[in-house]
Amino acid sequence: MAAPPAPGSFRRAAPFALEVDGRRFDGAMALVAAPLAELEAAAPDDLAPDEAALLTERLAPARRQSLLAGRRAAKDALGLLAPELNRRDIRVLPGLFGQPVVTMPGRANVQVTLAHAGAAALALAHPEACPMGVDLERFVPAHLGALREQTTAREREAVRVAMPGEEGLQLLLLWSLKEALSKALRTGLTVPFALLEVTHLSPVPGGLTAQFSNFVQYEGLAFAANPFVAAVVRPRLALWREGKGSALPVRLRDWLGALATLG
Repeated sequence: MAAPPAPGSFRRAAPFALEVDGRRFDGAMALVAAPLAELEAAAPDDLAPDEAALLTERLAPARRQSLLAGRRAAKDALGLLAPELNRRDIRVLPGLFGQPVVTMPGRANVQVTLAHAGAAALALAHPEACPMGVDLERFVPAHLGALREQTTAREREAVRVAMPGEEGLQLLLLWSLKEALSKALRTGLTVPFALLEVTHLSPVPGGLTAQFSNFVQYEGLAFAANPFVAAVVRPRLALWREGKGSALPVRLRDWLGALATLG
């Protein structure tokens, strides 16, 4: 039996659905945060042998926590799509470029996109036919200058208008949207940041929606709850489907707010 969550830990998961011309795409998202001791205690029940082999003695504590939190979030999300499977039967291993690659018995063409921020991890499981990306960030004041350098004057003005407030969170939202897009594209941050330029920002409660200058086929949605920011990017034609058992993206906004209260 799994140990109860430690004080300060956080765990949420929900399924969602997207639709394009009557074609439905089922996915799931999960957000977790937990102390390293809790994650390590649960590892024997969570990890397949080849996943456990990644936890070498040379792995620094911060990296161990990131890896374990990411696997917990990934399996919480993937488990909603395959509830009949044991968590140890769901394998999430690094690909050639470090990207998470999913293997599940009886399930093909399902992948997961992961993001980390300190002790927290965000996962989004989705069909390969519907590429998506997520990002999760925690604002660090010392990074403000670097965030300014990675944005254009046009982007900074657009985000000031769409979401008045603290400059740090505004700039972090732009960064998070770009990183989520890079994951949907499967390039990571290996492309020039200018190629990922954010445009057409529109306010929504707690955040904003965005389009991209060079990738008009995608749309982003980002939320902020100081000090956290999260972003989801999906194909623009794929509409969030509301219905029983399907969470709308505002669920992520609510989770982020709850996580922020933990500090």
